[in-house]
Amino acid sequence: MARRPTTDLTFAHSRILKAVALLSEERGHASVADLVEELNFAGDTSITATLKIMERNGFIRIHGGGKRGRRRTIFLTTQGKATLGLGGLRVLGGIPAGPLMEVIDQCETVIDGAELLPHKAGDFLLVVQGDSMIGDGILPNDMVLLRPYVPVRDREIAAVQIGEEYLVTLKHVYFGRDRSKVTLRASNPEYKDIVVSLKDLKVAGVFRGLVRVA
Repeated sequence: MARRPTTDLTFAHSRILKAVALLSEERGHASVADLVEELNFAGDTSITATLKIMERNGFIRIHGGGKRGRRRTIFLTTQGKATLGLGGLRVLGGIPAGPLMEVIDQCETVIDGAELLPHKAGDFLLVVQGDSMIGDGILPNDMVLLRPYVPVRDREIAAVQIGEEYLVTLKHVYFGRDRSKVTLRASNPEYKDIVVSLKDLKVAGVFRGLVRVA
């Protein structure tokens, strides 16, 4: 059975992706031979299998090859560019802004165009479900820009995962005096506060902006 595509990027894949971007900027393209030289691989065979995995996962496209002496050229896909923060933002499913529910963290599409919203490498978009954050002007079907791997400050808006079931919601995060517990607060008064243990909380991304599609 064939393996399912994944949006996870290993260290080796990230290194190759960055090299493809660098070579493409310097020379207008990146060939397999260029990557072998740039990354000090022993030869084509040591990188071919990895490139095929990266192509299957949607980060690159391989053109050429198949015939003796035919040059294989590597191109970044829109998803690959977005992963590096070059010209696109990944849209990862939907995030509830109301009652907690499970969200599938699977890349569905990429919005191309760096002019859409200032962002950094690794940032992503999630589609809002529900109306619990309307007090902050965040409406159902808006796309929120989230930044992973940064600490969330008291009262900031963040997408948080709770417990082993990875239930996800978008809320203001209040730490309060008791640092062992966290209060998740909506900006719609119809929603009650959610109090959780700090050890059960994982920040998926901190709110950095909003995209509203007309």
